[in-house]
Amino acid sequence: MPIHRSRIGRRSAAATLVTVLASAGLTLLAPTAAHASSPCTSLTFYRVGGYPGGADMHVPTIGWQTGNKQCYLSYGHSGSAVLVLQEALNNCYARSLTLDGNYGSKTRDAVRYAQHKINEDIVYANIAEDGEYGPQTRAYMGFAIFGVNGGPVIPNVCYYPG
Repeated sequence: MPIHRSRIGRRSAAATLVTVLASAGLTLLAPTAAHASSPCTSLTFYRVGGYPGGADMHVPTIGWQTGNKQCYLSYGHSGSAVLVLQEALNNCYARSLTLDGNYGSKTRDAVRYAQHKINEDIVYANIAEDGEYGPQTRAYMGFAIFGVNGGPVIPNVCYYPG
């Protein structure tokens, strides 16, 4: 039995193919999750229990003390949010960064290292090891704990806020 091919059938198939390819292209061109939010501009202190005299955890946020952690940091950023990230990388991931608040190549490499350690330690994390601090990294990263009222960092003690 011969297959009847009509122009309508070919047009319909072509339209379907164009729609599928366009959808795939739009998905491939969509921004990464890290860039779907705003850059971190400051930090928020969170009180952490279980320490004599109390302790605070510092986390990069959009704005001072806003609690809005839905932000990202990447190469070229600078400021207090980057400084908080560098403190966490030094204290929680045994890096030796200069605490300068500049997201340069050493900070990017330290973030890649932290992402790699997270993927090793948490099998289901499966985060991109791209050197950018974004939603995936934030979900699993540990942050440094400080003595209350600006006290020094508590060495090798980290908190994982999610």
